[in-house]
Amino acid sequence: MSYSAKRTRLSGAEYQKKRIARELEISKQKDRILNFFQPVPTSNSQNKNNNISSDNTEIESDNTGVCDNVQALVEKETHVSESNLENDGNLTLKAKTSPEDFCESIECHEDLLIEGNEANNITLSIVKDETLHNNSNCEMVEQNDQDFSLVEDTPADSFDLELLKDPKMWPVICDKIRMFLVQKGPYQTHSKSYPKDDTGRRFTINNFFRKLSNGMEVKRSWLVYSGTGDSVFCYCCKLFNETKSSLGKEGYHDWKNIAETLKQHERSPHYETSFLKWKELEIRINNSKTIGNINEKIIKTEIQHWRQVIERIISLIRVLGNQNLALQGTHDKLNLENNGNFLKFIEFLGKFDPVMKEHIRRITSDEIHTHYLGKEIQNEIINLLAKKIRLHILNCLKKAKYYSIVLDCTPDISNKEQMTMIFRFVTISEDTGEVTINEHFVDFIQLYDTSGFNMTKVLLDKLREFEVKLEDMRGQGYDNGANMRGKHSGVQARILELNSRAFYVPCNAHTLNLVLNDSANCCLEAVLFFSLIQAIYNFFSSSTHRWDILIKYLPGLTVKPLSATRWESRVDAVKAIRFQLNEICDALSDIVEDNTLTNASGVKSRSEAQGILKKISDFKFVMCLVIWYDILYEINISSKLLQSPSLDLSEATNQLNITKKFLEDYRSEEGFKKTLKTAKEVAKKVGIYDKFDSLQRSRRKAILFNYESQDNPINDPEIHFKVNFFYQVLDTGIQSMIERFDKLSEHNSLFSFLYNISIIEDENELLKHCKDLQLSLTSNDGSNTDISAVELHQEIIAFKRCSRTEKSDPRKVLEYICKRKMVELFPNLVTALKILLTLPITAASAERSFSKLKIIKSYLRSQICQMRLVGLAVLSIEKDVSNKLDMEEIIEEFATLKARKIKFI
Repeated sequence: MSYSAKRTRLSGAEYQKKRIARELEISKQKDRILNFFQPVPTSNSQNKNNNISSDNTEIESDNTGVCDNVQALVEKETHVSESNLENDGNLTLKAKTSPEDFCESIECHEDLLIEGNEANNITLSIVKDETLHNNSNCEMVEQNDQDFSLVEDTPADSFDLELLKDPKMWPVICDKIRMFLVQKGPYQTHSKSYPKDDTGRRFTINNFFRKLSNGMEVKRSWLVYSGTGDSVFCYCCKLFNETKSSLGKEGYHDWKNIAETLKQHERSPHYETSFLKWKELEIRINNSKTIGNINEKIIKTEIQHWRQVIERIISLIRVLGNQNLALQGTHDKLNLENNGNFLKFIEFLGKFDPVMKEHIRRITSDEIHTHYLGKEIQNEIINLLAKKIRLHILNCLKKAKYYSIVLDCTPDISNKEQMTMIFRFVTISEDTGEVTINEHFVDFIQLYDTSGFNMTKVLLDKLREFEVKLEDMRGQGYDNGANMRGKHSGVQARILELNSRAFYVPCNAHTLNLVLNDSANCCLEAVLFFSLIQAIYNFFSSSTHRWDILIKYLPGLTVKPLSATRWESRVDAVKAIRFQLNEICDALSDIVEDNTLTNASGVKSRSEAQGILKKISDFKFVMCLVIWYDILYEINISSKLLQSPSLDLSEATNQLNITKKFLEDYRSEEGFKKTLKTAKEVAKKVGIYDKFDSLQRSRRKAILFNYESQDNPINDPEIHFKVNFFYQVLDTGIQSMIERFDKLSEHNSLFSFLYNISIIEDENELLKHCKDLQLSLTSNDGSNTDISAVELHQEIIAFKRCSRTEKSDPRKVLEYICKRKMVELFPNLVTALKILLTLPITAASAERSFSKLKIIKSYLRSQICQMRLVGLAVLSIEKDVSNKLDMEEIIEEFATLKARKIKFI
């Protein structure tokens, strides 16, 4: 063929013939990919093959102008493919027609390995989809493409290596398959006897070597033999399709001229180009420097960068939440004034941490617009952390089974009623058997109606939201508010109607506070005493000059104000005066004698100081000071112990009995004499007359009737003080404790036999207690009960025999059983003890949550949304749980939510 300067254009018929030939070549290889994989045979393979309808392989055509020879060839190839499928197993796929489409399908990250029943769901289908138009109006039907793809990192053992060795069986070459074949390398079939052709000639093993002019032999690694076609191929030309020679196409099998053909092929430029591409790709694969590997490394580096960024952002938000610090400012952009603690700490980290430095650089240079520093992301991370903390708490609660609920309400800074929700339950360590009483905060709930009905409804809705069963509730802990403790319409009464085993236990710390309140308001002298204590503080604190004079005399403990609600905390105010009365009198005298205070305010100050000095110089005040300090000090000890989350009912009862006994012992003649002696010592130190002032003579009442007796008033000031103040204060306190702790007395009568089971002697009495407890722990409908009285009775007797501990309080008994793995021996006893320890003692944890509420939702953050408030409160209150969270797990969950923007995994 001669070449001219101008290219000769082919006719339309020639282009049509070339197109048809190309289509037929592709159709021949369309099912080679199926033989490239190892099919998994199934037991019902034969039955499935019989069900393949011949209709699936029909080529339909509505156009009568289709070329008959083309249609015949297509039908022939289709039947061959179907036959191969039936022979190889139950694999049925739509035909593949286009190498471009085939390579595109391989790029998809899906699995082509068809195993088991999945292969049965794919059917062979060749349908008419397109009509080929040409100048002669000849039309042919193409087979539709069926998308099937190859996993990017398909394991080598999923291929049929025997077919892989034969280049005749290779599918259409795309980048993925090319890389895989280069990675495996060429396979040269060495045989002593290759098959003969029609002329009696055959391929010999000597053709695998090239003989040089100096006699040396060089191995032809590129030459591969196909046993199925009895032909040889150029490995690199077949891979890269760089030649029109049969060595790179259908294979060469002219054994007469094989030697000369191989020499000419080695000198061709197409071979050199293919060989260099082969070796270059092989080196890049071995060095992991292919485009795919390089891109993969870039992606992995970017993923790692973003994971590190998110880890720092989440950690920072967690720390700020734990420390009750505000995150936002007046601006929400970097490098601006007043942009909040969160962004300021991000800027601070950027100065020392290379990850955050790079992240800030990308933001400031506008390389990225998704930076995860906005307030919406803050809220999402806060809620995610709170969700994880709450999930951990609820999982522990469900594992413990029995729980108690603690509720309390307070208005926040924006005058919205907030109800706190606390769960109390007992956990037992599976490894050590250690018993722990837990009280965990889970939520702040904004209330619009504080009635008992609405609060009960809100509580039940929250339990359903948390998937916590109401029938597993064994305790209710509220303060003494009417909407909480009401006998008929309070929350506790409504819950008891639904679950009679949810015992109501009023807050014992609050009840003890009410006992003190009753005593402090029982008589005029008590009210006047505390008014004078507050007046002393008000006098000195209202002026910096007077406060400086006080500090000069009191360098350590200064005077304190009275708490309006926490009566036991008034011990600090009384203590400052009780042990520093002399110094306070000196400070007041200094102000009274200060002649420089001549103006109106100065004279008024001297007058007030003189009035206070005269009142505290009275021996009656000193007696009141000593008495109230002794009472408040003892009750403060009980109050602090009752506020412990780990306190159980037996310990609370024991401590309250100690307090009650103190008041009873103190209210005696000996107690009064001891107090009188102490007061005289204080008076002597201060220089106060240690006698009561004489009483003002009271006016006699006229006798109107003969049956009226004549009044005999107490004229002795000491006896008058003892009767009308000392006895009255203590009697009121003792009686108030008896009346206000009635609920605790009920629970004591029910559970008291478990407080110390080693001292129980009468077995009949023990059985009676067990039956009473079983009755109380039976459901409303009587369908189930937590314990069996008879079995519990037997278990307690058996435990007394095997236990060697003298002190057998509930927690120690439970730990003794769990540490020795004897739960299955004493199941009823373990259940009873767990319920006893689950009962709430106080609502102190609820009060502590209100302290956090006031810090988080301050006047500067009064517009914080409820969801953010709850999330920050959970982070702050449950910081111990927060610090135990798995950061990787949090990042993974965050990544699933934000993968639409940035790839984290």
